[in-house]
Amino acid sequence: MPDVTNTTINNRSNYAEEVAAKLREDIVTGRLRPNERLVESNIARKMNMSRTPVREALKYLEMQGYLSRLPSGGLIVTDHSPSQIRNLYEIREALEIMALKLACQRGTQEQVDQAVELHERMHEVIRKRDVEQFIELNSAFHNALLSACGNEQLWTLLQTYRDQFFDRRLVRVFNVNDWRSMPKQHQKLLDAVRGRNPRLVENAVHEHVRTALRIAIERL
Repeated sequence: MPDVTNTTINNRSNYAEEVAAKLREDIVTGRLRPNERLVESNIARKMNMSRTPVREALKYLEMQGYLSRLPSGGLIVTDHSPSQIRNLYEIREALEIMALKLACQRGTQEQVDQAVELHERMHEVIRKRDVEQFIELNSAFHNALLSACGNEQLWTLLQTYRDQFFDRRLVRVFNVNDWRSMPKQHQKLLDAVRGRNPRLVENAVHEHVRTALRIAIERL
């Protein structure tokens, strides 16, 4: 006889993950704006499911920092202050420097070649200012370099934080100079890892992250 209880729990967990993924995507792309209120019953109705998995998803997103609780008990999309944004980017800089220094030691030629290919594909996308394609290739490029660190725990930690760095929202407020600077910055990251040069890694990551931080604080 099937274990009905376990099946129910698994289904509820899957639904909660589905809700969390959808809301997270809406937050990091800007479809849900900072300080926008999320109402459990409304989300359940829109997604055609019960309130239980929605409640679990909201708790999970609150724990991850995507949502903040009001004194009244309601939940809103977190509106990061400049100091909070700065804190997130300081974490990003430290983690990415560590990962890319390890990639200098452990990254395989195949991993580096993959990053080179993605970088080359990005040139045309940047020229056209194709936002959606850039988001996809930019993520793949960084993932190719960072995953070459050969440290599963560090890579998992980086993946957990990456959506909170506002990267997908940043692209939508890029100006002409930002579009021009991206390939140059990516080239420096690539050259540092390809040359197995930890000092250049620090310089390249510092420049890239500080540029993103400036845009985030000025325009988001």
